[in-house]
Amino acid sequence: MGNEAMLQLTLDADSGALVATCTPSDDTETNPGWDELAAAAQAQGWGPEVLDHSGVAAFVTQCREAEPGTLVTGPVGAVLDGALRIDVEPDRMAALLTLTAARGGRAMARADIDAALAAQGVVAGIDDEAVSQALQRGHCEALPIARGVPAQPGTPTRFESLVPSPLARAHDDNAPVDYRELGTLVLVQPGTALVRRLPAVPGTAGLDVLGQPVPPEPVPDLPFATGLAGVAPDEQDPCLLRATAAGAPMLVPQGAQVNSVVEVAAVDLNSGNIEFDGTLRVKGDITTGMTVRVGGDVVVGGTVEAAHITAGGSLTVNGGIIGMAEAAPGDHTAGPRTAQVQCEGSVKARFIEHAAISAGQQVVAEREIRHSQVLAGHSVMVGPPGSQQGVVTGGEVCALHSVRAGTLGSMAAVPTVVRVGLDPHAEARRADLQATRTRLGEEKAKLEKVLMFLQMHPEKAAADMGERARNTYAKACADLQDLDQHEAELERRLEPLQTATIIAAKRYFGGVTLQVGMKVTTLLEDQPGGKARLEAGQLVIS
Repeated sequence: MGNEAMLQLTLDADSGALVATCTPSDDTETNPGWDELAAAAQAQGWGPEVLDHSGVAAFVTQCREAEPGTLVTGPVGAVLDGALRIDVEPDRMAALLTLTAARGGRAMARADIDAALAAQGVVAGIDDEAVSQALQRGHCEALPIARGVPAQPGTPTRFESLVPSPLARAHDDNAPVDYRELGTLVLVQPGTALVRRLPAVPGTAGLDVLGQPVPPEPVPDLPFATGLAGVAPDEQDPCLLRATAAGAPMLVPQGAQVNSVVEVAAVDLNSGNIEFDGTLRVKGDITTGMTVRVGGDVVVGGTVEAAHITAGGSLTVNGGIIGMAEAAPGDHTAGPRTAQVQCEGSVKARFIEHAAISAGQQVVAEREIRHSQVLAGHSVMVGPPGSQQGVVTGGEVCALHSVRAGTLGSMAAVPTVVRVGLDPHAEARRADLQATRTRLGEEKAKLEKVLMFLQMHPEKAAADMGERARNTYAKACADLQDLDQHEAELERRLEPLQTATIIAAKRYFGGVTLQVGMKVTTLLEDQPGGKARLEAGQLVIS
C-alpha cells in the first residue's frame, strides 16, 4: 500500500482544524513526513502554511511508534481566514490596523477594512496608501491607517518694546562695543510711545478621525498691566502705551512704566539712606555703609564703596566698585566688608573688587574683577572688546551665556572659579516663587474664611467690607495663576545652555576652575588663551 492510500487530511468545518489520518505500514520509510503532508494539503488546494510544525512532528512520531496497520489520527494544522482589528486611540487622532494573514482561508480585502473603519465611525484622515501596503504584506500590527488633523495653536499676546535698549546694540558678539554708549540712561518725554500690545490670535480647530472638530487650546488675550506709573494707553489706539511723565522707562511684564529721576551730590551721612521707586543720579560717591533701594536705574559719577545697592533697573558707575573698608584705628574686630549690588538690569563699572554682584543682564568691567562674587543673567565682559586686557582674579564669576576677559586667574594660582551655561539666579528665583506661593495661599485661605463668615452672617458686614474682600480674593487667585506661568518659565531656564562659552583672550592661569553647563575642569598649569565650550558633551578649550 502506498503512502497516498495510507494518508488522508480532513478539515473540521466548524473549528477549521486540519486532522491527518494514517495507517502505518511495515516499511517505516514509507510512513508520512512533512513533505507528504504538504503534498496532501496542496492536493486539496492549500499551501504548506496550513500545517503546524509541532502538530506535524507529533503526528509523524505517532506514526513511527504505532503498530503496522493501526489507525493513527492527529491534528496537524488549521485552515483559517484572515482577521483584522481597528483600534481608535483615546484622543481619537489616529486609527490603528492589526491585520492577521490567512492560513489557507480567505484573505482580508479592502472592503473588509472599509467596513471595519465604518463600524468604528472612522471617516476622516484615512491613508489609502498605508491600507494598500498592509494588504500587500498580508499582516501588520497597530499600523496607523487614519490620522486626524491636530489643532493649530494660537499666538499669545505679545508686548513689543518701542524703546531701544542699550543691550540690543551690543548683541553682536563680533561687533565693537563702546562702553560709554552701553551705559547710557534712556530718558523719555510725555507722549513717547513705549510698548505696542499685539493682541492674541486664536488657534485653528483640527479634525479627529471620527470627523469631529478638535478645538485649539484657548489663548488668553492679556491686557496692559494695571497700576503702571507714568504711562497710559493712547486715546486713539488702546494697544499703544505712551509715557505720561518725563523719566526713565522700564519694561515690566505686560507693559512699561516711567520712573522719575532724582539727583543727589552723594549718598552719605548727609543724605541718609535712599529708598524710592524711581531713578537715582549720584554726582559723587556712594560711601561705605550706606543703603540705596530704587525701582529704576542708579547712575554714579564717582565710586561705590562697601555699600548696599538694590535697583530694579541697571547700575552704571563711572569709577569702580570697591568693597574693602579699612578698620578704624585700634578696632581689631572690624574686618573687610563687601560691596553688595543687586539689580534687575546690568552693572557697568571701571573695576570691581571685593564685591557681591547680582545682575539680571550683563556685568561689564573696563579693567578687572578681583576677589568678588559676580552673578549675571546674561554675560560678563572684562576689558575692552577685541583686546587681551581685562583680568579676573579670585572669587567666583557666573553667567548664563558667556564670560570674557583677557586673563583668568593669576601667576600666584589664586583659586578662581568661572561658570557659564546655568542660570545663576534660578535657585534664588525658585525660593522667591515658593515663598510667594505660600504667602498667596495663606492669604487666599484667610479670605475664603472671611467670605464664608460674611455669607453666613451678612448682618455683620460693615459697609463695603464684602465687596472689598471679594476683590482681594479675586486678585489673590489671579496672582496665583500668574505664578504658574513664572514657574513654567523658570523650569525652562534651569536647562543647561549648550552654547555657553568662557573666553580668555590672553591666558588661563593654573588654579582656575572652569564650568560649562554640567562639565567642570580645574587647570593645574598655565595655558594660552582660548574659548572654553562644550563639544560632543565634553569641555574643550581651543
